[in-house]
Amino acid sequence: MRAVNHLFDVIKDTKVGRLGVLTLGHAVVETPVYMPVATRAAIRVATLDRLEELGYRLILNNTYHLVLRPGLDVIAEYGGTHSFMAWNHAVLTDSGGFQVYSLSHGVKVREEGVEFRSPIDGSKHFFTPEFVAEAQRIIGSDIVMQLDVCLGYPTQRKHAKLAMERTLRWGERFLSVPLRPYQRRFGIVQGGFEKDLRRKSAELTAQLPFDGFALGGFSVGEPEELMFDLAAEVLAILPTDKPRYMMGLGHPAQLVEFAAMGVDMFDCVQPTRHARHGWVYTPEGPYVIVRPKFKMDRRPLHFQPQYTYGYLHHLFRAGEPLAMVIATVENLSYMADLMYKVRNAIGSGNLESLKQEVKYQWAKKV
Repeated sequence: MRAVNHLFDVIKDTKVGRLGVLTLGHAVVETPVYMPVATRAAIRVATLDRLEELGYRLILNNTYHLVLRPGLDVIAEYGGTHSFMAWNHAVLTDSGGFQVYSLSHGVKVREEGVEFRSPIDGSKHFFTPEFVAEAQRIIGSDIVMQLDVCLGYPTQRKHAKLAMERTLRWGERFLSVPLRPYQRRFGIVQGGFEKDLRRKSAELTAQLPFDGFALGGFSVGEPEELMFDLAAEVLAILPTDKPRYMMGLGHPAQLVEFAAMGVDMFDCVQPTRHARHGWVYTPEGPYVIVRPKFKMDRRPLHFQPQYTYGYLHHLFRAGEPLAMVIATVENLSYMADLMYKVRNAIGSGNLESLKQEVKYQWAKKV
């Protein structure tokens, strides 16, 4: 494990995107970067060694899910999540704030923290900012996220203001808990869908000694135009010498757009979830592979040419688990390739062209 004294370097900054390097305890990662989501310490229907082959060096675990199962006692026995899931590269852990929000029923949010019952066995849990920090210390992730209050769309202003202010206070409490020497903390900007609240949250969060900053509470049902508009307000305020992370966003066209705005990090379950439902990412756009038109399609898959689209269509129609494995690897291959193209386009000054190309491809389903 490397010592981490300096987390982030901006290699090239342009009006349309920037290139950087994250130096983490378990990996050096080029940015902009997309991070596959291994929520429960696993990518669904794909092995982590396959991700390594695709060039991924940073993935996500979720604190909420690991606390519920297998439990922190198990993770501690292994010495952390890297050993537990046999992943020798970097890990970011989400705090679980979004997962608690998504439970909706039976959740009690108080100043002290969040109380909820496990959907697995009904057991009662109480997440405080301090507990979430300590849990991530045990998990041993390279990047740890503060506990925040996430809201959906639409949200009343009074609720957005309360959530924003509470997230700030929770951030201060989160920072007070000691972590492992190599771990780095990210704060989260909230504020609902009000420009002034978003700006205030960005200004006050940026004053706290976080190592990086995330844009939270987006991609929760709001119009795309509003999402871009509010994110631009936040990005204009956040420090440019620290990494900026757009949480929960992985739609290829939106990802390229935000990379052009100077976002460095992305994550989303969408590519793997789409794969399990028969959406295959291609350079021509997404293929809904279960459609009859692909039954006799003998063209090879773009990233796994040993298989054809017709064969993959058959696997899905027959209910074979291999279908989801192949589609998942194909979609994650696409995302790795897309980020490679994004970085190259920023370096060569051609990101605007790539943005229009990907936007056109994803305007249709084939």
